[in-house]
Amino acid sequence: MALTTLSGVVSGIRHSSVTEGHIGKNGGTIRTGQTLAFRINDQSVQIKLPDMPDVQDGEQVTVAGRMKNGRFHALALRNDSTRAVYGTPATLGYIMGVLMVVLGFMLLVVLIGVLFLGVGGYTLYQAYNYSEAVKLLRT
Repeated sequence: MALTTLSGVVSGIRHSSVTEGHIGKNGGTIRTGQTLAFRINDQSVQIKLPDMPDVQDGEQVTVAGRMKNGRFHALALRNDSTRAVYGTPATLGYIMGVLMVVLGFMLLVVLIGVLFLGVGGYTLYQAYNYSEAVKLLRT
């Protein structure tokens, strides 16, 4: 399904911080992100970003993403008042995807390589979607 854009006036902004991670014997990682839910012209929109975007009720915005279960899942957001574009950086996804695909090819002999190829391909697909969403809003 192709990425689409949705433009309009923001209303009913709800904000939440999301903390994810794991802790093991040798340490762990914890990552915090921001989730925004709001409406654009009576259409429900949800976006997850690493940083909090500067958006207020009544401002004109454009989001890029996909419709899923009656809700628009945005991958990037542009505040049309300030021209600021907010999105998840795709560089790390590209790096991880390429590493997984290379590792998958090396492990194809043991058949577990198929799993690595699948995960690497999906990671590259997601990184591509994030970068295309930001590109859609910068033009």
